[in-house]
Amino acid sequence: MLQIRNIKLKVSYTQKDLIRACERVLRKRPLPDVRILRRSLDSRKKDHIFYLVSAGVFGLSEAEEKKIIRMVNDNNIMLTNEKKYVFPYSNMPLETDQRPIIIGTGPAGYFAGYVLANAGFRPILLERGKPVEERSADVNAFWDGGPLDPESNVSFGEGGAGTFSDGKLYTGNKDKDGIQQFVLETFHHYGAPKEITFDAKPHIGTDVLYRIMQNMRRAILDAGGEILFSHRVTEISRIHKGTEFSGYRVSGISGDPDHSFQFETPAVVLAIGHSARDTFAMLLNHDLQMEKKPFAMGLRIEHPRTLIDHARFGDLAGILPAADYKLVAHTTEDRAVFSFCMCPGGYVVNASTEDGGTVVNGMSYSGRSSRNSNSAIVVNVLPGDIPGDSPMDAVEFQRNLERSFYQAGQGNVPVQRLGDFCENRTGPLSESFQPCIKGKYQTANLRDCLPDTLSRAIIEAMPVFDREIPGFAMDDAILSGIESRTSSPVRILRDESLQATDHPGFFPCGEGAGYAGGIMSAAVDGIRVAEKVAEMLARTE
Repeated sequence: MLQIRNIKLKVSYTQKDLIRACERVLRKRPLPDVRILRRSLDSRKKDHIFYLVSAGVFGLSEAEEKKIIRMVNDNNIMLTNEKKYVFPYSNMPLETDQRPIIIGTGPAGYFAGYVLANAGFRPILLERGKPVEERSADVNAFWDGGPLDPESNVSFGEGGAGTFSDGKLYTGNKDKDGIQQFVLETFHHYGAPKEITFDAKPHIGTDVLYRIMQNMRRAILDAGGEILFSHRVTEISRIHKGTEFSGYRVSGISGDPDHSFQFETPAVVLAIGHSARDTFAMLLNHDLQMEKKPFAMGLRIEHPRTLIDHARFGDLAGILPAADYKLVAHTTEDRAVFSFCMCPGGYVVNASTEDGGTVVNGMSYSGRSSRNSNSAIVVNVLPGDIPGDSPMDAVEFQRNLERSFYQAGQGNVPVQRLGDFCENRTGPLSESFQPCIKGKYQTANLRDCLPDTLSRAIIEAMPVFDREIPGFAMDDAILSGIESRTSSPVRILRDESLQATDHPGFFPCGEGAGYAGGIMSAAVDGIRVAEKVAEMLARTE
Protein backbone atom coordinates (compact mmCIF):
# COMPACT_ATOMS: atom_id res chain seq x y z
CA MET A 1 0.00 0.00 0.00
CA LEU A 2 0.91 3.65 -0.21
CA GLN A 3 1.10 5.40 3.14
CA ILE A 4 0.56 9.16 3.35
CA ARG A 5 1.62 10.84 6.58
CA ASN A 6 0.89 14.25 8.11
CA ILE A 7 -2.45 14.94 6.44
CA LYS A 8 -4.13 17.88 8.20
CA LEU A 9 -7.92 17.71 8.37
CA LYS A 10 -10.47 19.97 10.05
CA VAL A 11 -12.14 18.52 13.13
CA SER A 12 -15.43 18.10 11.24
CA TYR A 13 -13.85 16.25 8.29
CA THR A 14 -15.67 13.54 6.37
CA GLN A 15 -14.42 10.49 4.47
CA LYS A 16 -14.77 12.54 1.27
CA ASP A 17 -12.45 15.18 2.73
CA LEU A 18 -9.88 12.49 3.48
CA ILE A 19 -10.08 11.03 -0.02
CA ARG A 20 -9.76 14.44 -1.66
CA ALA A 21 -6.72 15.27 0.46
CA CYS A 22 -5.06 12.00 -0.58
CA GLU A 23 -5.95 12.61 -4.25
CA ARG A 24 -4.36 16.07 -4.12
CA VAL A 25 -1.16 14.75 -2.57
CA LEU A 26 -0.85 11.78 -4.92
CA ARG A 27 -2.09 13.73 -7.98
CA LYS A 28 -4.34 10.84 -8.90
CA ARG A 29 -8.09 10.29 -8.88
CA PRO A 30 -10.10 8.32 -8.22
CA LEU A 31 -8.34 6.24 -5.57
CA PRO A 32 -9.67 2.71 -5.08
CA ASP A 33 -9.57 2.41 -1.27
CA VAL A 34 -8.47 4.94 1.36
CA ARG A 35 -8.33 4.06 5.05
CA ILE A 36 -7.11 5.86 8.16
CA LEU A 37 -4.06 4.19 9.67
CA ARG A 38 -3.56 6.60 12.55
CA ARG A 39 -5.27 9.75 13.77
CA SER A 40 -4.33 12.23 16.47
CA LEU A 41 -5.80 15.54 17.56
CA ASP A 42 -3.40 18.49 17.51
CA SER A 43 -4.73 20.99 20.06
CA ARG A 44 -1.54 22.84 20.88
CA LYS A 45 -3.08 26.05 19.52
CA LYS A 46 -6.68 26.46 20.66
CA ASP A 47 -7.46 28.73 17.71
CA HIS A 48 -6.16 26.15 15.23
CA ILE A 49 -7.13 22.61 16.24
CA PHE A 50 -7.01 19.90 13.62
CA TYR A 51 -6.63 16.16 13.11
CA LEU A 52 -3.26 14.89 11.95
CA VAL A 53 -3.87 11.75 9.93
CA SER A 54 -1.81 8.99 8.40
CA ALA A 55 -3.74 7.25 5.62
CA GLY A 56 -3.24 4.12 3.57
CA VAL A 57 -4.18 3.79 -0.09
CA PHE A 58 -5.02 0.21 -1.04
CA GLY A 59 -5.84 -1.45 -4.35
CA LEU A 60 -3.22 0.11 -6.60
CA SER A 61 -0.84 -2.12 -8.52
CA GLU A 62 2.79 -2.18 -7.46
CA ALA A 63 3.73 -0.50 -10.73
CA GLU A 64 1.24 2.34 -10.08
CA GLU A 65 2.52 2.81 -6.55
CA LYS A 66 6.15 3.09 -7.67
CA LYS A 67 5.18 5.49 -10.44
CA ILE A 68 3.40 7.77 -7.97
CA ILE A 69 6.37 7.69 -5.58
CA ARG A 70 8.72 8.79 -8.38
CA MET A 71 6.37 11.47 -9.68
CA VAL A 72 5.39 13.08 -6.38
CA ASN A 73 8.77 12.78 -4.59
CA ASP A 74 7.37 13.59 -1.13
CA ASN A 75 8.93 12.31 2.10
CA ASN A 76 5.45 11.96 3.58
CA ILE A 77 4.57 9.29 0.97
CA MET A 78 6.05 5.83 1.13
CA LEU A 79 5.54 2.24 0.12
CA THR A 80 4.85 0.03 3.09
CA ASN A 81 3.37 -3.29 4.10
CA GLU A 82 0.77 -3.80 6.80
CA LYS A 83 2.13 -5.43 9.94
CA LYS A 84 -0.17 -8.37 10.59
CA TYR A 85 0.54 -10.35 13.73
CA VAL A 86 -0.05 -14.09 13.48
CA PHE A 87 0.34 -16.41 16.47
CA PRO A 88 3.20 -18.74 15.48
CA TYR A 89 1.41 -21.98 16.40
CA SER A 90 -1.87 -23.51 15.26
CA ASN A 91 -3.91 -26.74 15.35
CA MET A 92 -1.87 -28.33 18.13
CA PRO A 93 -3.21 -31.78 19.13
CA LEU A 94 -2.25 -31.87 22.82
CA GLU A 95 -2.70 -34.65 25.32
CA THR A 96 -5.19 -34.00 28.14
CA ASP A 97 -2.45 -33.63 30.75
CA GLN A 98 -0.64 -31.01 28.65
CA ARG A 99 -3.32 -28.31 28.94
CA PRO A 100 -1.85 -25.03 30.25
CA ILE A 101 -3.40 -23.40 33.32
CA ILE A 102 -3.94 -19.63 33.24
CA ILE A 103 -4.61 -17.95 36.59
CA GLY A 104 -6.56 -14.73 36.11
CA THR A 105 -8.91 -13.39 33.42
CA GLY A 106 -7.72 -9.82 33.14
CA PRO A 107 -6.27 -8.54 29.83
CA ALA A 108 -3.09 -10.65 30.20
CA GLY A 109 -4.94 -13.84 31.08
CA TYR A 110 -7.72 -13.44 28.53
CA PHE A 111 -5.43 -12.67 25.61
CA ALA A 112 -3.08 -15.51 26.57
CA GLY A 113 -6.10 -17.79 26.76
CA TYR A 114 -7.56 -16.46 23.53
CA VAL A 115 -4.50 -17.10 21.35
CA LEU A 116 -3.72 -20.44 22.99
CA ALA A 117 -7.30 -21.65 22.58
CA ASN A 118 -7.37 -20.64 18.92
CA ALA A 119 -4.10 -22.53 18.40
CA GLY A 120 -5.57 -25.74 19.82
CA PHE A 121 -3.92 -25.77 23.27
CA ARG A 122 -7.29 -25.87 25.13
CA PRO A 123 -6.17 -23.75 28.12
CA ILE A 124 -7.96 -23.83 31.46
CA LEU A 125 -8.52 -20.34 32.90
CA LEU A 126 -9.06 -20.01 36.65
CA GLU A 127 -10.65 -16.79 37.96
CA ARG A 128 -11.24 -16.10 41.64
CA GLY A 129 -14.03 -13.64 40.81
CA LYS A 130 -17.27 -13.93 38.90
CA PRO A 131 -18.33 -13.49 35.27
CA VAL A 132 -18.88 -9.87 34.36
CA GLU A 133 -22.69 -10.01 34.60
CA GLU A 134 -22.62 -11.19 38.22
CA ARG A 135 -19.58 -9.10 39.02
CA SER A 136 -21.28 -5.89 37.86
CA ALA A 137 -24.27 -6.62 40.08
CA ASP A 138 -21.98 -7.10 43.09
CA VAL A 139 -20.06 -3.90 42.36
CA ASN A 140 -23.20 -1.81 41.94
CA ALA A 141 -24.64 -3.22 45.16
CA PHE A 142 -21.43 -2.24 46.98
CA TRP A 143 -21.55 1.27 45.54
CA ASP A 144 -25.16 1.55 46.74
CA GLY A 145 -24.03 0.89 50.30
CA GLY A 146 -24.04 -2.90 50.48
CA PRO A 147 -21.19 -5.04 51.83
CA LEU A 148 -17.92 -5.49 49.95
CA ASP A 149 -17.45 -8.89 48.33
CA PRO A 150 -13.69 -9.60 48.65
CA GLU A 151 -13.85 -11.96 45.65
CA SER A 152 -16.12 -9.90 43.35
CA ASN A 153 -15.31 -6.20 43.15
CA VAL A 154 -13.64 -3.56 40.98
CA SER A 155 -10.37 -5.55 40.89
CA PHE A 156 -11.46 -9.22 41.04
CA GLY A 157 -13.57 -10.88 38.36
CA GLU A 158 -13.79 -11.31 34.61
CA GLY A 159 -11.80 -8.64 32.79
CA GLY A 160 -9.75 -7.63 35.82
CA ALA A 161 -9.46 -4.06 37.08
CA GLY A 162 -9.62 -2.72 33.51
CA THR A 163 -13.31 -3.61 33.20
CA PHE A 164 -14.18 -0.79 35.60
CA SER A 165 -11.91 1.88 34.16
CA ASP A 166 -11.74 4.36 31.30
CA GLY A 167 -10.62 1.51 29.06
CA LYS A 168 -7.52 3.22 27.71
CA LEU A 169 -5.74 1.16 25.06
CA TYR A 170 -2.52 2.99 24.42
CA THR A 171 1.03 2.57 25.60
CA GLY A 172 4.32 4.33 25.04
CA ASN A 173 5.90 1.18 23.60
CA LYS A 174 6.50 0.82 19.85
CA ASP A 175 4.43 -1.77 17.99
CA LYS A 176 7.33 -3.39 16.16
CA ASP A 177 5.65 -6.73 15.44
CA GLY A 178 2.02 -5.68 15.18
CA ILE A 179 0.85 -7.26 18.45
CA GLN A 180 -0.68 -4.00 19.69
CA GLN A 181 -2.64 -3.63 16.47
CA PHE A 182 -3.76 -7.25 16.84
CA VAL A 183 -5.09 -6.43 20.31
CA LEU A 184 -6.97 -3.40 18.96
CA GLU A 185 -8.41 -5.39 16.06
CA THR A 186 -9.49 -8.13 18.46
CA PHE A 187 -11.27 -5.64 20.72
CA HIS A 188 -12.96 -4.18 17.64
CA HIS A 189 -13.98 -7.64 16.44
CA TYR A 190 -15.69 -8.33 19.76
CA GLY A 191 -17.57 -5.07 20.07
CA ALA A 192 -15.38 -1.95 20.29
CA PRO A 193 -15.84 0.86 17.74
CA LYS A 194 -13.65 0.93 14.63
CA GLU A 195 -11.99 4.17 15.78
CA ILE A 196 -9.91 2.36 18.40
CA THR A 197 -7.93 0.70 15.60
CA PHE A 198 -6.47 4.01 14.40
CA ASP A 199 -6.89 6.69 17.09
CA ALA A 200 -3.64 7.70 18.76
CA LYS A 201 -5.34 7.57 22.17
CA PRO A 202 -8.01 4.89 21.87
CA HIS A 203 -10.38 4.14 24.71
CA ILE A 204 -13.35 1.83 25.07
CA GLY A 205 -15.27 2.68 28.23
CA THR A 206 -16.55 0.36 30.91
CA ASP A 207 -19.95 -0.18 29.27
CA VAL A 208 -18.36 -1.46 26.04
CA LEU A 209 -15.76 -3.55 27.90
CA TYR A 210 -18.66 -5.29 29.64
CA ARG A 211 -19.90 -6.61 26.29
CA ILE A 212 -16.42 -7.39 24.96
CA MET A 213 -15.61 -9.61 27.95
CA GLN A 214 -18.74 -11.68 27.31
CA ASN A 215 -17.89 -12.04 23.63
CA MET A 216 -14.26 -13.01 24.27
CA ARG A 217 -15.40 -15.53 26.86
CA ARG A 218 -17.63 -17.23 24.29
CA ALA A 219 -14.79 -17.21 21.73
CA ILE A 220 -12.39 -18.92 24.15
CA LEU A 221 -14.98 -21.54 25.05
CA ASP A 222 -15.89 -22.14 21.39
CA ALA A 223 -12.21 -22.70 20.58
CA GLY A 224 -11.86 -25.42 23.23
CA GLY A 225 -10.74 -23.41 26.24
CA GLU A 226 -12.32 -23.73 29.67
CA ILE A 227 -13.06 -20.85 32.06
CA LEU A 228 -13.83 -21.57 35.70
CA PHE A 229 -15.11 -18.62 37.72
CA SER A 230 -15.14 -18.42 41.53
CA HIS A 231 -12.01 -20.60 41.58
CA ARG A 232 -9.45 -19.03 43.91
CA VAL A 233 -5.97 -20.55 43.72
CA THR A 234 -4.47 -21.11 47.17
CA GLU A 235 -1.57 -23.43 46.40
CA ILE A 236 0.86 -24.07 43.53
CA SER A 237 3.31 -26.90 44.15
CA ARG A 238 5.90 -28.74 42.09
CA ILE A 239 5.34 -32.30 40.90
CA HIS A 240 8.20 -34.77 40.62
CA LYS A 241 8.28 -38.18 38.99
CA GLY A 242 11.07 -39.82 40.90
CA THR A 243 13.75 -37.15 41.03
CA GLU A 244 12.61 -35.44 37.81
CA PHE A 245 10.50 -32.28 37.85
CA SER A 246 7.37 -32.86 35.73
CA GLY A 247 5.07 -29.88 36.26
CA TYR A 248 2.80 -28.16 38.75
CA ARG A 249 -0.20 -28.97 40.88
CA VAL A 250 -2.60 -26.02 41.07
CA SER A 251 -5.24 -26.24 43.79
CA GLY A 252 -7.67 -23.98 45.57
CA ILE A 253 -11.22 -23.27 46.67
CA SER A 254 -14.23 -23.02 44.38
CA GLY A 255 -17.42 -21.28 45.47
CA ASP A 256 -17.09 -21.83 49.21
CA PRO A 257 -14.60 -23.43 51.63
CA ASP A 258 -16.32 -26.81 51.35
CA HIS A 259 -15.44 -27.20 47.67
CA SER A 260 -11.90 -27.56 46.39
CA PHE A 261 -10.25 -28.16 43.03
CA GLN A 262 -6.95 -29.47 41.76
CA PHE A 263 -5.24 -29.55 38.36
CA GLU A 264 -1.90 -30.82 37.14
CA THR A 265 -0.14 -29.11 34.27
CA PRO A 266 3.31 -28.63 32.74
CA ALA A 267 2.68 -24.89 32.25
CA VAL A 268 1.23 -22.23 34.56
CA VAL A 269 0.56 -18.69 33.37
CA LEU A 270 0.30 -16.43 36.40
CA ALA A 271 -1.83 -13.51 35.18
CA ILE A 272 -3.06 -12.19 38.52
CA GLY A 273 -3.72 -8.48 38.94
CA HIS A 274 -1.94 -5.99 41.15
CA SER A 275 -4.36 -6.61 44.04
CA ALA A 276 -3.93 -10.38 44.53
CA ARG A 277 -2.01 -9.90 47.76
CA ASP A 278 -2.76 -13.32 49.21
CA THR A 279 -1.35 -14.92 46.06
CA PHE A 280 1.84 -12.84 46.34
CA ALA A 281 2.31 -14.14 49.90
CA MET A 282 1.71 -17.75 48.84
CA LEU A 283 4.23 -17.48 45.99
CA LEU A 284 6.86 -15.94 48.24
CA ASN A 285 6.50 -18.91 50.59
CA HIS A 286 7.30 -21.17 47.63
CA ASP A 287 10.62 -19.45 47.00
CA LEU A 288 9.66 -17.59 43.84
CA GLN A 289 12.13 -14.77 43.47
CA MET A 290 10.33 -11.47 43.99
CA GLU A 291 11.39 -7.92 44.61
CA LYS A 292 9.91 -4.58 45.55
CA LYS A 293 9.45 -2.31 42.53
CA PRO A 294 8.72 1.38 42.05
CA PHE A 295 5.07 2.41 41.97
CA ALA A 296 3.09 5.56 42.67
CA MET A 297 0.44 6.68 45.14
CA GLY A 298 -1.66 9.75 45.69
CA LEU A 299 -5.17 11.13 45.34
CA ARG A 300 -7.89 11.54 42.73
CA ILE A 301 -8.81 15.09 41.70
CA GLU A 302 -12.08 16.18 40.08
CA HIS A 303 -12.81 19.31 38.05
CA PRO A 304 -15.84 20.45 36.07
CA ARG A 305 -15.52 18.84 32.66
CA THR A 306 -16.23 22.22 31.05
CA LEU A 307 -13.13 23.71 32.73
CA ILE A 308 -10.83 21.05 31.29
CA ASP A 309 -12.54 21.10 27.88
CA HIS A 310 -12.27 24.89 27.53
CA ALA A 311 -8.66 24.91 28.73
CA ARG A 312 -7.78 22.37 26.05
CA PHE A 313 -10.11 23.19 23.16
CA GLY A 314 -11.24 26.79 23.58
CA ASP A 315 -14.28 27.52 21.39
CA LEU A 316 -14.41 23.91 20.19
CA ALA A 317 -15.19 22.69 23.72
CA GLY A 318 -18.44 20.76 23.56
CA ILE A 319 -17.95 20.05 19.86
CA LEU A 320 -14.92 17.83 20.29
CA PRO A 321 -15.01 14.82 22.66
CA ALA A 322 -14.21 15.40 26.33
CA ALA A 323 -10.61 16.57 26.70
CA ASP A 324 -7.82 14.67 28.39
CA TYR A 325 -4.52 15.89 29.83
CA LYS A 326 -1.16 14.58 30.93
CA LEU A 327 0.71 16.55 33.57
CA VAL A 328 4.14 16.14 35.17
CA ALA A 329 5.99 18.18 37.79
CA HIS A 330 9.26 17.66 39.65
CA THR A 331 9.47 18.94 43.21
CA THR A 332 12.29 20.46 45.20
CA GLU A 333 12.44 17.18 47.17
CA ASP A 334 13.23 15.33 43.93
CA ARG A 335 9.79 13.73 43.63
CA ALA A 336 7.92 13.21 40.38
CA VAL A 337 4.25 14.16 40.57
CA PHE A 338 2.08 13.22 37.60
CA SER A 339 -1.43 12.64 36.42
CA PHE A 340 -2.40 9.02 35.94
CA CYS A 341 -5.40 7.23 34.44
CA MET A 342 -7.11 10.48 33.45
CA CYS A 343 -10.86 9.98 32.93
CA PRO A 344 -12.49 12.70 30.80
CA GLY A 345 -16.17 12.98 31.66
CA GLY A 346 -15.75 10.13 34.13
CA TYR A 347 -16.34 9.00 37.69
CA VAL A 348 -14.25 8.32 40.76
CA VAL A 349 -15.06 4.81 41.98
CA ASN A 350 -14.66 3.02 45.28
CA ALA A 351 -12.27 0.25 44.17
CA SER A 352 -11.71 -1.39 47.56
CA THR A 353 -10.86 -5.10 47.72
CA GLU A 354 -10.36 -5.67 51.44
CA ASP A 355 -12.62 -5.09 54.43
CA GLY A 356 -11.34 -2.15 56.41
CA GLY A 357 -9.46 -0.53 53.51
CA THR A 358 -10.48 2.17 51.03
CA VAL A 359 -9.06 2.51 47.51
CA VAL A 360 -10.22 4.80 44.70
CA ASN A 361 -9.82 4.58 40.94
CA GLY A 362 -11.22 6.32 37.87
CA MET A 363 -13.81 5.06 35.39
CA SER A 364 -15.54 6.37 32.27
CA TYR A 365 -18.34 5.15 30.07
CA SER A 366 -17.79 5.16 26.32
CA GLY A 367 -19.55 8.53 25.91
CA ARG A 368 -17.40 10.24 28.57
CA SER A 369 -20.40 12.40 29.40
CA SER A 370 -20.19 12.85 33.17
CA ARG A 371 -20.23 16.48 34.32
CA ASN A 372 -16.77 16.04 35.92
CA SER A 373 -13.37 14.96 34.66
CA ASN A 374 -10.95 13.29 37.05
CA SER A 375 -7.43 12.00 37.26
CA ALA A 376 -5.11 10.48 39.80
CA ILE A 377 -2.40 12.87 40.97
CA VAL A 378 0.29 10.53 42.19
CA VAL A 379 3.85 10.66 43.51
CA ASN A 380 6.58 8.15 42.75
CA VAL A 381 7.38 5.72 45.55
CA LEU A 382 10.75 3.96 45.38
CA PRO A 383 11.67 0.64 46.99
CA GLY A 384 14.03 2.48 49.34
CA ASP A 385 11.11 4.55 50.67
CA ILE A 386 9.59 1.43 52.24
CA PRO A 387 11.21 -0.08 55.34
CA GLY A 388 12.04 -3.77 55.29
CA ASP A 389 13.57 -6.19 52.83
CA SER A 390 10.56 -8.36 51.99
CA PRO A 391 8.48 -7.63 48.87
CA MET A 392 5.41 -7.99 51.11
CA ASP A 393 6.57 -4.91 53.03
CA ALA A 394 5.49 -2.86 50.01
CA VAL A 395 2.06 -4.51 50.13
CA GLU A 396 1.75 -3.73 53.85
CA PHE A 397 2.76 -0.12 53.16
CA GLN A 398 -0.20 0.19 50.77
CA ARG A 399 -2.55 -1.69 53.09
CA ASN A 400 -1.80 0.53 56.11
CA LEU A 401 -2.56 3.68 54.15
CA GLU A 402 -5.77 2.19 52.78
CA ARG A 403 -6.88 1.43 56.35
CA SER A 404 -6.19 5.03 57.36
CA PHE A 405 -8.37 6.33 54.55
CA TYR A 406 -11.12 3.85 55.45
CA GLN A 407 -11.12 5.16 59.01
CA ALA A 408 -11.08 8.78 57.86
CA GLY A 409 -14.16 8.20 55.70
CA GLN A 410 -15.80 5.86 58.23
CA GLY A 411 -16.02 3.24 55.50
CA ASN A 412 -16.95 5.73 52.78
CA VAL A 413 -14.65 7.45 50.28
CA PRO A 414 -13.07 10.41 52.10
CA VAL A 415 -13.18 13.65 50.07
CA GLN A 416 -11.82 17.16 50.56
CA ARG A 417 -11.66 20.50 48.76
CA LEU A 418 -8.21 21.20 47.33
CA GLY A 419 -8.13 24.54 49.15
CA ASP A 420 -8.77 22.85 52.49
CA PHE A 421 -6.18 20.17 51.73
CA CYS A 422 -3.53 22.82 51.07
CA GLU A 423 -4.45 24.62 54.32
CA ASN A 424 -4.61 21.35 56.31
CA ARG A 425 -8.17 21.86 57.51
CA THR A 426 -11.50 20.09 57.27
CA GLY A 427 -14.49 21.80 55.69
CA PRO A 428 -17.58 21.18 53.57
CA LEU A 429 -17.54 20.79 49.81
CA SER A 430 -18.73 23.69 47.68
CA GLU A 431 -22.48 23.59 47.06
CA SER A 432 -21.83 24.63 43.47
CA PHE A 433 -19.42 21.80 42.69
CA GLN A 434 -20.14 18.27 43.82
CA PRO A 435 -18.24 15.06 43.10
CA CYS A 436 -19.15 12.33 40.62
CA ILE A 437 -18.35 9.27 42.72
CA LYS A 438 -19.57 5.69 42.44
CA GLY A 439 -19.98 4.81 46.09
CA LYS A 440 -20.82 6.75 49.23
CA TYR A 441 -18.46 9.53 50.36
CA GLN A 442 -17.94 12.01 53.17
CA THR A 443 -15.59 14.89 53.93
CA ALA A 444 -12.39 14.37 55.88
CA ASN A 445 -8.91 15.82 56.17
CA LEU A 446 -6.83 13.72 53.77
CA ARG A 447 -3.65 15.25 55.18
CA ASP A 448 -4.23 13.17 58.33
CA CYS A 449 -3.97 9.96 56.24
CA LEU A 450 -1.44 10.70 53.53
CA PRO A 451 2.30 10.66 54.29
CA ASP A 452 3.67 14.19 54.57
CA THR A 453 6.14 13.52 51.76
CA LEU A 454 3.31 12.82 49.35
CA SER A 455 1.14 15.69 50.60
CA ARG A 456 3.95 18.21 50.17
CA ALA A 457 4.71 16.94 46.68
CA ILE A 458 1.07 17.22 45.53
CA ILE A 459 0.73 20.74 46.97
CA GLU A 460 3.96 21.89 45.32
CA ALA A 461 2.85 20.50 41.96
CA MET A 462 -0.50 22.32 41.89
CA PRO A 463 0.79 25.75 40.70
CA VAL A 464 2.77 23.98 37.98
CA PHE A 465 -0.34 22.17 36.77
CA ASP A 466 -2.37 25.38 37.02
CA ARG A 467 -0.04 27.11 34.57
CA GLU A 468 -0.65 24.27 32.11
CA ILE A 469 -4.43 24.19 32.68
CA PRO A 470 -5.73 27.50 34.11
CA GLY A 471 -8.09 26.75 36.97
CA PHE A 472 -6.61 23.34 37.75
CA ALA A 473 -5.61 24.51 41.25
CA MET A 474 -9.09 25.92 41.98
CA ASP A 475 -9.93 25.73 45.69
CA ASP A 476 -13.16 23.84 45.01
CA ALA A 477 -11.49 21.00 43.09
CA ILE A 478 -12.33 17.79 44.91
CA LEU A 479 -9.73 15.34 46.18
CA SER A 480 -10.44 11.76 47.21
CA GLY A 481 -8.28 8.85 48.23
CA ILE A 482 -6.37 6.83 48.34
CA GLU A 483 -5.12 6.00 44.83
CA SER A 484 -2.76 3.23 45.90
CA ARG A 485 -3.06 0.61 43.14
CA THR A 486 -1.50 2.38 40.17
CA SER A 487 0.65 -0.71 39.58
CA SER A 488 1.92 -3.75 41.40
CA PRO A 489 4.35 -2.94 44.23
CA VAL A 490 6.21 -6.19 43.55
CA ARG A 491 7.81 -7.94 40.59
CA ILE A 492 8.13 -11.70 40.15
CA LEU A 493 11.49 -12.21 38.47
CA ARG A 494 11.61 -14.05 35.14
CA ASP A 495 14.31 -14.84 32.59
CA GLU A 496 14.55 -14.31 28.83
CA SER A 497 12.22 -17.27 28.24
CA LEU A 498 9.63 -15.38 30.35
CA GLN A 499 9.70 -18.19 32.93
CA ALA A 500 10.12 -17.46 36.61
CA THR A 501 13.70 -17.76 37.80
CA ASP A 502 14.44 -21.42 38.72
CA HIS A 503 10.81 -22.38 37.98
CA PRO A 504 10.58 -23.93 34.50
CA GLY A 505 7.08 -23.90 33.07
CA PHE A 506 5.94 -21.09 35.40
CA PHE A 507 5.22 -17.86 33.52
CA PRO A 508 4.61 -14.65 35.54
CA CYS A 509 2.61 -12.33 33.34
CA GLY A 510 0.97 -8.92 33.12
CA GLU A 511 0.39 -6.19 35.62
CA GLY A 512 0.28 -8.21 38.83
CA ALA A 513 3.63 -9.82 38.10
CA GLY A 514 5.15 -6.39 37.49
CA TYR A 515 5.46 -6.48 33.69
CA ALA A 516 2.65 -4.23 32.50
CA GLY A 517 0.90 -0.99 33.35
CA GLY A 518 -2.51 -0.94 31.72
CA ILE A 519 -4.86 -2.89 29.48
CA MET A 520 -2.75 -2.74 26.32
CA SER A 521 0.63 -3.59 27.85
CA ALA A 522 -0.95 -6.41 29.88
CA ALA A 523 -2.64 -7.89 26.81
CA VAL A 524 0.61 -7.72 24.83
CA ASP A 525 2.52 -9.39 27.66
CA GLY A 526 -0.12 -12.11 27.79
CA ILE A 527 0.36 -12.84 24.11
CA ARG A 528 4.16 -12.89 24.37
CA VAL A 529 3.94 -15.31 27.30
CA ALA A 530 1.47 -17.46 25.34
CA GLU A 531 4.05 -17.76 22.56
CA LYS A 532 6.60 -19.10 25.05
CA VAL A 533 4.07 -21.50 26.55
CA ALA A 534 3.19 -22.80 23.08
CA GLU A 535 6.86 -23.18 22.21
CA MET A 536 7.46 -25.22 25.36
CA LEU A 537 4.41 -27.47 24.93
CA ALA A 538 5.03 -28.00 21.22
CA ARG A 539 8.58 -29.10 22.03
CA THR A 540 7.36 -31.71 24.51
CA GLU A 541 4.94 -33.28 22.02
